Amino acid sequence: MNSAQPPEGAQLPSGGAAQSANGAPATTASAAIPFKPAQDPALPSGPQWGLAIVLCIAALGAALWVLRRRGNTAIGWKRQGALLDVVETRALSAQVQLNVVRYGSRQLLLSVGPAGTQCLRDDPVEAELAP
Repeated sequence: MNSAQPPEGAQLPSGGAAQSANGAPATTASAAIPFKPAQDPALPSGPQWGLAIVLCIAALGAALWVLRRRGNTAIGWKRQGALLDVVETRALSAQVQLNVVRYGSRQLLLSVGPAGTQCLRDDPVEAELAP
């Protein structure tokens, strides 16, 4: 039995159109708006997806910047033909660190702290270690 059709033997009110209890015309399945699935309000919509992507990219950029500022030299880009190269960095305390720096054919051990920078050792780079 089709739910849009009145049951057998039922009569329509005068005027030929079905009416609801308050006298307004009743809607039938054929006159109803086609089914549109309701959107879950917990899911983001189109502009919210764009904002989420922009925020994720900004957070990734901020994290990379912080890591690079803290001395993680593995993150970053090597410049072609650079004369100065930080080989290794070690923190001795919150304010003092040791740096091994390669400058041309020299390798320097530097102490960097609040009192300034001091060169602790200056060695020539051997041929097999040179880039």
